[in-house]
Amino acid sequence: MRHTLFKILVCICLFLLFLITMIVSLPTIISNSIFGLDGTKPAEGATLMSAYTEMSGAVSDVVDEGYNQSLAYVDQLIADGGYDYDLSMDALVNYAQSSAGYDVCYILAAYSASMQQQNTGKDDMVSKLRGCAGDMFPVTSEEKQKEIIIPVSYYTYKPITLTVVTNKVQTGTINGTPQYRYETASKTYYLPDEAHSSDTAVTVDAYKEVAVDIPVYSGGKITGTTTASYYVANGQETLTPGTEIIKYLECTIHPFDNAVIAKAFGIDLNAKYDQFNLTYGEVIQNMANALKRTLYGSVGSGQAVPLTDAELIAFVNRQNCNATRKHILSTALSLVGKVPYFWGGKSAPGWNDEWNTPKLVTAAGSSTTGTIRPYGLDCSGFSTWVFNTAVGVDIGAGTSGQYPNSVAVSASELLPGDLGFLAESDGSGWNHVLIFAGYGENGERMWVHSSGGQGVILNSPSYEASLSLRRPKNVDFNAPVPGDTLGTPISTLEVDVTHYCACAKCCGSNADGITASGKQAARGMVAMSSHYPFGTQIMINGTMYTVEDRGGSGIENDIHRVDIFVPDHNEALRLGRYKTTATIYRIGR
Repeated sequence: MRHTLFKILVCICLFLLFLITMIVSLPTIISNSIFGLDGTKPAEGATLMSAYTEMSGAVSDVVDEGYNQSLAYVDQLIADGGYDYDLSMDALVNYAQSSAGYDVCYILAAYSASMQQQNTGKDDMVSKLRGCAGDMFPVTSEEKQKEIIIPVSYYTYKPITLTVVTNKVQTGTINGTPQYRYETASKTYYLPDEAHSSDTAVTVDAYKEVAVDIPVYSGGKITGTTTASYYVANGQETLTPGTEIIKYLECTIHPFDNAVIAKAFGIDLNAKYDQFNLTYGEVIQNMANALKRTLYGSVGSGQAVPLTDAELIAFVNRQNCNATRKHILSTALSLVGKVPYFWGGKSAPGWNDEWNTPKLVTAAGSSTTGTIRPYGLDCSGFSTWVFNTAVGVDIGAGTSGQYPNSVAVSASELLPGDLGFLAESDGSGWNHVLIFAGYGENGERMWVHSSGGQGVILNSPSYEASLSLRRPKNVDFNAPVPGDTLGTPISTLEVDVTHYCACAKCCGSNADGITASGKQAARGMVAMSSHYPFGTQIMINGTMYTVEDRGGSGIENDIHRVDIFVPDHNEALRLGRYKTTATIYRIGR
């Protein structure tokens, strides 16, 4: 009995030691709000996830400020130097838009280490970061010049036939007033018609201006004349465009400069950290890794690289299948690299805000059960989500429900949207389900699926030849893809709405009126994160909009951001920014 109690006490002590070690190794800006280790009263109901979400949002807001300061600095450089604005914005190289470029866990760890893990607070951290916001995205510039062509402007002329006075002869006087006889004729003159311009030399008909006497009638008689200007043909002339040397500024906004973190918090990364035989740099990295492991169970997410819009569209267009199957495929590919694998993960149609947030794995039967992982979809949860979202059809629950709800197809019959099932090693059931995506550039069969350790991925897995090929029974693959809103909405979303036009200030180097989907910008198109495929329909305040454009990091990293296109910059400024609840009716085309 004493031996058993001793074991229990040892286990309790080891658990407490582990708990204390975990707490101490976490950045105190996270742990203090939960445990109140430095005397700070713990926030009511605080959890690790809620504390991290709050601090992550604070960091993101300051980084956005830094990005906006860099954009404003570019504007200032152009204005102060008197450079051509349009050419300068066309030449802008904006690397800051490609990715977030910073690690929130590292920033939280760096701040906590700079404070020796004592007296940390969000306001203090934000204040110090804000002090270096202008250095987060460095800007370099180089003056350049360009010879531009000044187009020639000219008019084409249209003929007009007039009655004009050709001679005026005095016939006498009446009561001292001279009397005249007028001779008239019908003549053809010309008036300017359409304006044209040309950036190459052009030979055109020439005209010269002449004064013409037009008769003035009274009582059916000519009683006088008035003079008007018209044009007469004057041979031809060759108009040659001019040239002008324009100076502009080629600015580069560089990616997030991680050196700013040490500068903001006054850290020498190579200095020894207090009583530990480690440098600040080593301690910060260890602390950041500890936070990641605590949140997600691992340091990395293990996810695949997301498909770009261009890659997704190109892959789908290469497949030889109808519009409905392409719509299902586009919906499936829209999650590649964006949603992690989560044992037992299921979701309703549309984007789920809980994806990628820490959540406890509760489903039994996995080595991850009982751990905290980034929330996502398991294999059958992914296939269910795809068909529910794309065509509103439930293909069954789990692999055990989806397999009998499908029929076998041969390899020659296989089409995008069909399913592949991988059998359990002991033959007791089905271990995995995949959606056939089509053929790769080398003719290999490609599958999109939520794979353990990788999340939603597009690949040709090593076990591909062992798959049982099936087609869902209750999906009408020949049904037309709805072009308009039909039925009930699939999800709602809290959105932060802004407005933009096709000018250089709104769109930078993409200010040509062509959206990222290749279409001409038009009222009603919106820019959203690539979490929402092109063609997604979203209703905002009773108006239906269509996703056809993307944006910089501010849009790509914020799935709640919606930029609505309007034709005029003043209208974009006037409509401004607001928050509201939007309704998603369709994901993708």
